[in-house]
Amino acid sequence: MNKVQVLLSTYNGEKYLQEQIESILKQEDVEISLLIRDDGSCDNTIEIIENLKKKNFNIAYYSGNNLGPAKSFMDLVNKSGNNFDYYAFSDQDDVWKPKKIISAITKLKQTNKPSLYMSALEIVDENLNFIETKQVDGNFSFEGEMIKNFATGCTQVFNKDLMKIIKSYMPNYIIMHDSWITRVCYAIGGDVIIDSNSNILYRQHQGNVLGYQDEGFQKLKRQFKIAFLNKVCMRVNIAKELKNGYENLLTSNAREVIDNLISYPHDKKAKKWLLKNKNFRTKDPKINRKMKLSIYLNRF
Repeated sequence: MNKVQVLLSTYNGEKYLQEQIESILKQEDVEISLLIRDDGSCDNTIEIIENLKKKNFNIAYYSGNNLGPAKSFMDLVNKSGNNFDYYAFSDQDDVWKPKKIISAITKLKQTNKPSLYMSALEIVDENLNFIETKQVDGNFSFEGEMIKNFATGCTQVFNKDLMKIIKSYMPNYIIMHDSWITRVCYAIGGDVIIDSNSNILYRQHQGNVLGYQDEGFQKLKRQFKIAFLNKVCMRVNIAKELKNGYENLLTSNAREVIDNLISYPHDKKAKKWLLKNKNFRTKDPKINRKMKLSIYLNRF
């Protein structure tokens, strides 16, 4: 039976946490081990974890300072065990169907490369009433993922070959853990598997850190802050991290994209390459227009 380590970051998650952990422990046809990092909760989250740990030998947890979701999950990656066949990320407020993990493993076994699985989401309200099924929407390429992240961490399952590569380098600059692991997998020529089926109830409620309806003014405000107020070229920094961590493993295509991203703010030839390259596009014309404007302004 395949051994799977689930990595769960918690933060003030008392309302839904027990239901989520129980659904993880009920996964069928796999041997589950759950590693939890609490990101500085001030509610009853730790008490809930401790009570569940007393009844389940396969739960381990530790607490730390508040790092935010991205760095908290990367700390979990860094502390993950080496004797597992597969790994998975989990949010604290969803519910997993019993075959969520084994369905992913079945597809991951079809490749012998470092590989990453992601799936559609069954969107539900706080009482688990169905809202809609949301498919993974993206260009499914390194270029597309560098432009716009399409990953949802709570659906991600990956093999030990990819975990070994991810653990070999901890980036200083990171937006989200799920986009980082997806970009690494593409950059090194790994397989990214997209499943149109969903085995997760993705709960939407007022306390979500990032929900699927993260639209409108708040999304615009966040993007503006990243691009302009912080004066950070987000993708330049990501490209630098990928090169620093994995230069010897990069595909020739990824290396070309990364080198041009790093150079474009001060190199007209690289900027022209990004603007003219037909592969460096998404399916959404609006996103492509925003991307071009950001490149012109050296804020991409």
